[in-house]
Amino acid sequence: MKILFIGNSYTYFYDLPKLFENVCKENGVDVETDSVTCGGYTLEQFASDDDEHGRRAKELLANEKYDYVVLQEQSSRPAEDTEKFLSSAKELVSLIRKNGAKPVFYETWGRADWSGDLPYFGWTHEQMQEKLKAAYEKAAKENDAIIVYAGERIHEAYRRGEEVFDKDGSHPSPAGSEIAAREFCKTLFNK
Repeated sequence: MKILFIGNSYTYFYDLPKLFENVCKENGVDVETDSVTCGGYTLEQFASDDDEHGRRAKELLANEKYDYVVLQEQSSRPAEDTEKFLSSAKELVSLIRKNGAKPVFYETWGRADWSGDLPYFGWTHEQMQEKLKAAYEKAAKENDAIIVYAGERIHEAYRRGEEVFDKDGSHPSPAGSEIAAREFCKTLFNK
């Protein structure tokens, strides 16, 4: 199995693709991953021919064969500007289908209650989580794609008191990235 991850720091923190490979190996699934990531990036940037990372993602989709391609949007965009998220996702899914791969959406999570970003948005953790979940579900439905509910699992662990956030209250901790990796393996391979 070959899988491409397209995303930003929520994907590269603690090397989610490598963690996912390791979890798969533990469960008897042989997986190879590629990734195109850049901090703070949106799917709109990855869909652009004017962006070096967008060109790289498109080059991989044109020249490599993948079984799955994972799309992870900038952390607040699905909640803030759902329409831009959906239109960019649709554009990238079209390229993923041309590749012959199955599109996968990596649902992310709301910021920690103590994050300095929540007052800016005017949301609670729960409100942000619900907005993200709804946007990712809409994207998956509109694009007949798989959704990996990593955000839901991280949210649940957070509410159980687990340390799933890095010190900024936004990015995943090592434990948060591990939860996401396990949810990918469970969703894609039922392991």
